[in-house]
Amino acid sequence: MATYLRALGWLLCTLGVAATIYCTDAVLADAAYYHAALAMEKYPGNVLYTTEFKMAEPRHMLLVAGAASAAPLGVILGSICLGISRVLRSLGQPR
Repeated sequence: MATYLRALGWLLCTLGVAATIYCTDAVLADAAYYHAALAMEKYPGNVLYTTEFKMAEPRHMLLVAGAASAAPLGVILGSICLGISRVLRSLGQPR
């Protein structure tokens, strides 16, 4: 069980950082959102551009949330698994 938790801890840490990198890259490359925001800025009262912006906004905000929370969450959960693994290994050793 200790080996499983240790592997899971490292996997969670790695996947958390990888997810943050992916989400950050996706936020920066979100052309639909940036195009809609530019159109909304240019024509603020236009219903078509407002609707386009409102359709692109949720995906962009979820990517921002993923970029901000994936690494800390992965590192925290991975650290918990690594800590439990260490405790289980120390309990299994004869003194």
